[in-house]
Amino acid sequence: MPKLRTKSGIKKRFKVTPTGKVIHLVSGGAKLKAHKSSRTKRKYNQPAVLEGHQKAIFKKALGK
Repeated sequence: MPKLRTKSGIKKRFKVTPTGKVIHLVSGGAKLKAHKSSRTKRKYNQPAVLEGHQKAIFKKALGK
């Protein structure tokens, strides 16, 4: 059976922490900041954590 290749798009956008969590930035935070509130813009600075079945799918795609 051949090895699975790491998905390069996922590799650029997601990261696995040493404890095994999969973190990513929330979409929509890079543009149109003039009409967003300060609270919303702060929310986009925080990484989001994947949970449950999604976490397993992305870890497999990352080769972890």
